[in-house]
Amino acid sequence: MTNQDDKKRPYSAEDEEEAFAQMLALAESQEQPQVKSEEPSTKNLRANNSEAVAYDTVQSLSKAEQVAQHYNTRRELGVEGRMHTKITGLRTFNNWVKTVLINENTTPGCKVLDLGCGKGGDLRKWAYARIGEYVGMDIAQVSVLQAENRYKEMRSPSFSASFFAQDCYGEPLEKTIRPPNYQADIVSAQFCLHYAFESEAKVKQMLHNVSSHLRSGGKFIFTVPDANWLVKMMRTKNSETFGNSVYQVKFAQREPITCYGFAYDFTLDEAVEDCTEYLVHMPSFVSLAETYGLKLVYKQGFHHFYGEKITVKKNLDLIFKMRVVDETRPEISAHEWEAIGIYLAVVFEKE
Repeated sequence: MTNQDDKKRPYSAEDEEEAFAQMLALAESQEQPQVKSEEPSTKNLRANNSEAVAYDTVQSLSKAEQVAQHYNTRRELGVEGRMHTKITGLRTFNNWVKTVLINENTTPGCKVLDLGCGKGGDLRKWAYARIGEYVGMDIAQVSVLQAENRYKEMRSPSFSASFFAQDCYGEPLEKTIRPPNYQADIVSAQFCLHYAFESEAKVKQMLHNVSSHLRSGGKFIFTVPDANWLVKMMRTKNSETFGNSVYQVKFAQREPITCYGFAYDFTLDEAVEDCTEYLVHMPSFVSLAETYGLKLVYKQGFHHFYGEKITVKKNLDLIFKMRVVDETRPEISAHEWEAIGIYLAVVFEKE
């Protein structure tokens, strides 16, 4: 699900204009930097031999309507624009995480249901994973049309695709998706699931939508802010507001922390400004998900995800192919690295 105006919402799948194929092509034509096999440091990702590298929308609108309005009015930075911003390292690193997460949980020919597909920013990633069928859904109709156009512009796409505009958290998918009983092998929700935590009812509707359209043995994969990390930072800093030059988090209150509807405002430089988000209380979510037949099989913060996955050569190669670091930008800044630590990569499996 996607949310709020050009500078209003947290980082999402559509916040980077996908240049995935272009990145790969560029990388293949260039000599790759040499990286030692020793375990890399995760303090600051480097490309050298020693380390592997809206809120002013109309207040009368419902939250869902604000989400749609945001995505329907976002401007496009373009490929080059997104590769030369203050948070380029963060954007490309998050792209790398999603690519690895997708590659490790898909099989050739599988069916994918992408909740919060935005403008189709992850289509190239799914093509790279050689899926067979794709269904993209998002609350913003204009974004869905752009995603569909992006798919049509792909050269000989290896998978079929269909797109639907709908609130994936507030309504049953059967209202729009065709066929109504569509079953996927993978359900994906990238940088958007936390919006469901506005209320328990929305979380339950979201889980119903995932479970009822995911086959037995299928995977539910998503990336989401880490509530434990956010609350720990608030308490460590002894302040409702914290951050650095890249991001800022502002809680309205410290206590009591509730399982649903515990809001904070999030700002990400050049991308988001004072967007209202909600803590995802993971223990409660895991317990509730089990009642929908969904079992947690993987949960890791992005820093540890990097340290774990970078030991696999193909994942390390992707760091360079996707230009997470390169000769012109040899490392991710310390402030970006701190902001990257906000997020979790999570996988559930349908029983």
